[in-house]
Amino acid sequence: MRKVYLALFLVIIGNGFGSVTGFGQTNSKSEIKSEPKSALLYRIEGNGLTKPSYLFGTIHLICEKDMFEAATMKSFIDQTEQLMLELNMSDQDVMTKVMAGSVLKDGKTAKALMKPEDYSKLDAAFKAYLGISFDVVAAYKPIVSSSMFLISPKIIGCQAPTGYETKLTAIATAKKLPIISLETADEQIAVLDSQSVNEQIKWLTDIANDPKKPIDEFQKLGKLYFSQDSDALFEFSSAGMKASGLSQVMMLDDRNIKWLPAIETTIKAKPTFIAVGAAHLGGANGVVSLMRAKGYKLTPIRL
Repeated sequence: MRKVYLALFLVIIGNGFGSVTGFGQTNSKSEIKSEPKSALLYRIEGNGLTKPSYLFGTIHLICEKDMFEAATMKSFIDQTEQLMLELNMSDQDVMTKVMAGSVLKDGKTAKALMKPEDYSKLDAAFKAYLGISFDVVAAYKPIVSSSMFLISPKIIGCQAPTGYETKLTAIATAKKLPIISLETADEQIAVLDSQSVNEQIKWLTDIANDPKKPIDEFQKLGKLYFSQDSDALFEFSSAGMKASGLSQVMMLDDRNIKWLPAIETTIKAKPTFIAVGAAHLGGANGVVSLMRAKGYKLTPIRL
């Protein structure tokens, strides 16, 4: 069940670290949409706000053909005056620090930490799905290199995935909107490092011995994401973290609670479009519940 983590990485953390998805949307544009109980997009009103803000749950990278329509996303951003992301991807200093933090320390590589037979299987899996030797990415922390396995066009269905954070940043930059970070690069790196390298190596071993398993979990995640049910997505993520030995408190709850004051200050100052990993939305300590407990009205919107 450790393989579940590769999918979870897409909706929890990583807008600078390079995980991807590629799943076709299933909802018809002509479909009549009644108000859902949960969604990926919420309008934030009440509690003294003079203008609404919006909260959106992302998968950090995605095939462009599978993204919600750019015009639709822009129509909501046009109602706001700033963009808030987990990390400001337009800040080169931040991204340089993120890239440096994604590499194993002291010149180590995964090859030196794995059994030769397991490494050979892992290398074969990367060659089969990505057309490259694992040697190319062996210097990255396993939490990062394992997620790279899913960028195969054979899995995601496109050659050049993009990301909601990238698209949203481009829209905000074109409109000359301020871009605000919820976390620092060091804080996101610390989340990655919350699992020991030895535990992360086990995820690579799992891919080596059963590469189809993470792909299956990946596909399940994609179907849940495009159902636009943030509550169901949270339940999937929560169960996956438990099975994988990951701390929901550290990966989600504590971060959500820490973000709340910054979100409140920001939306009270100016209407804001907020985009975070989709797993952060649902659950008792999810951003949606935390904000409702503070007296805000969050209305789910289907895209």
